[in-house]
Amino acid sequence: MGYCRANAWPLFVAAWFPCFLTTLCLTVLALVLFADPEQAPTWLLSRGFDPRTWLSAIVAAPFSAMVFAFVLDRMANAPEHGRVVVRRGIESVKHVAIPGMRFELGQRIFLAALLLAASQLLCGFAVAGEHRLLVAGLLAIRDLPLSPEDVAPWAAATGVFNLFAGGFVLAWTYLFVGDFLWTGSFDPIGCWRALKGNLLRFVAIMFIVLAIVAILKYGLILAAGLILIPADAEPSFLTLMLMHFALAWPFNVLHLVLSAATAGTILGAFRPPAIASIRPTAAQ
Repeated sequence: MGYCRANAWPLFVAAWFPCFLTTLCLTVLALVLFADPEQAPTWLLSRGFDPRTWLSAIVAAPFSAMVFAFVLDRMANAPEHGRVVVRRGIESVKHVAIPGMRFELGQRIFLAALLLAASQLLCGFAVAGEHRLLVAGLLAIRDLPLSPEDVAPWAAATGVFNLFAGGFVLAWTYLFVGDFLWTGSFDPIGCWRALKGNLLRFVAIMFIVLAIVAILKYGLILAAGLILIPADAEPSFLTLMLMHFALAWPFNVLHLVLSAATAGTILGAFRPPAIASIRPTAAQ
């Protein structure tokens, strides 16, 4: 947290553009698939994702990997603690360099994105399968129609379980992705051994980070909805989508920066960095 406070501006500069692209792409994806829900192919839909299609995990993963790479690059190569350094722009797109914007496409980004997407797909499909099992179980032991009293306790229990299980998987995914970018090799066993004795501390810190961001994010979205949308109004699908993703964008930046900085702090203490693997290709 101290590192993030001292380097808030350069970390924001590193993360805002990939997070903006994530928001833009997910908004377009939601509009294309759900503007007319009856026309959306059922094989693309799944309850475990936001928006409710497994494509969202694949779309968001490369940009999340960019944020992790840029934050870890900053932590490994910053000349001194707390100094504001704004590096030049788009790294691997030839002949393009825009101050204040960072974008990179390369093997390390795609491999890190593959790890992130696989984790998100696993969690999302697990949530969707869990929902089907819950519905099937309730239909087997309860008579139709199901009342809110029948569903609420089970929904609350599965929600709490998903919160902790998903947070645990996400924390370790972020650590292994960070370790891959930090060391230049995918070695989860070596990472696990290097952190021996500090595993619970890392998980606890990541849970705190994820919980704080989630509470702020969904609290703001709820408050904005209550304030901006009159009780008797029926907002359009476009309005709801734009409001949802616009309000979520700054918290996505916060979520990824804090998660990457936490992983970088842990790795910096216990894992030797491979600087060449972290530093992006110089701008053309």
